[in-house]
Amino acid sequence: MKKPSLLICMIAGVVIFAAAIMPPHTPTLATNSDTTPDYVTETPETVIETPESVIEQAESATEPGDSVIRAPEAERDENDVEMLARLIWGEARGIPSTAEKAAVVWCVLNRVDDPRWPDTIAEVVKQENQFVGYSPSYPATEEHIAIAADVLARWKLEKIGLGDAGRVLPAEYTFFTGDGKNNHFRNTYSSGELWDWSLQNPYKD
Repeated sequence: MKKPSLLICMIAGVVIFAAAIMPPHTPTLATNSDTTPDYVTETPETVIETPESVIEQAESATEPGDSVIRAPEAERDENDVEMLARLIWGEARGIPSTAEKAAVVWCVLNRVDDPRWPDTIAEVVKQENQFVGYSPSYPATEEHIAIAADVLARWKLEKIGLGDAGRVLPAEYTFFTGDGKNNHFRNTYSSGELWDWSLQNPYKD
């Protein structure tokens, strides 16, 4: 029998670790607008890859950019995850698409990577007059924690140079507005190009 590769073993360890520490329970513009949209609060169940399916797909991956591979050294920072989960609740709760919820997190991470903004997640999220859909009093639901942790793992995989991790929003998109039903992401503040969701969706929406 072929022994599993070191990468696969590392991937398995990361995913199982993330599952073990996950709590059992549970735009706006980035500069965003006036009030948080009145989204409905009941949403379909979010499907995040199970450890078994991630390992199985990683074993069959033939390209370095295969989107199912997780960052082997990704460590979940609970404060960042919970903050991002609260941001998703404020900016995208009720939006049925997991990819659209994940894009809110990618927008934050795009700013962290952009020299025009602070270089930590907390500083970007809390920056004045930016993500007005965030409040520390908002709930960090199990669904939103799972999405935030998943996006952070994918981002860390990119940071260590392991290729396409399943990004749903290009790095240049750092702004978004909401219309009460969906968020619309732009690459500049007002008149920029709207994102068309043309990247492959890694989620089972």
